Amino acid sequence: MRIAINLATQPYEDAWRFIRFWGLVLGGAAMLTAALVYGALGSWRTARLDARTLAAERQMLRRYEAEEAADMAILNKPENRGVRTSSQLINSLIRRKEFSWTLIFADLERIMPSRLHVVSITPQLDKSNQIVVHMTVAGDSRDKAIELVQNMEKSPTFRQAEVLSESTVTPAQNAGAANTIQFEIQAQYVPGPEQRSGD
Repeated sequence: MRIAINLATQPYEDAWRFIRFWGLVLGGAAMLTAALVYGALGSWRTARLDARTLAAERQMLRRYEAEEAADMAILNKPENRGVRTSSQLINSLIRRKEFSWTLIFADLERIMPSRLHVVSITPQLDKSNQIVVHMTVAGDSRDKAIELVQNMEKSPTFRQAEVLSESTVTPAQNAGAANTIQFEIQAQYVPGPEQRSGD
């Protein structure tokens, strides 16, 4: 019987297998590190570009605000009060010219629910120089008024529609016995570019 005895001071090891294994591990780690560094550099460049863009936008906004303040200071001088009043009047007239009775009634006819009709309608300019429509509608159901407000919210020409009040109409006040409820409705009117000619 033979017994194999290794008398070498250092037993034999497969060095190439060891080198291949750890070479692959180190190569994978290096590739992962490179990908992370590349991603970090890309994020840093993007953040730096965003910061520069934001700084430029803020600088432009400050410049516009300074120009607006200077213009307002000129308009607020006593000698320019007449010009300011005239410009406000002209701007108000331009905004009122954008209101078209024909087009708003066409819009309302398109979205008005059945068994509901307009009793009165009044356009006004609010503090921000936007056209606000106040109208009174009459019908026999609260649901119809809610449906009208929902239709106005979906329409591109009306915004922020809401019911302000509701009142019951007695037969003496109302010639049509079916229209027993009146609603005060308010909405912002926003005519489209093709609707800005007025009547």
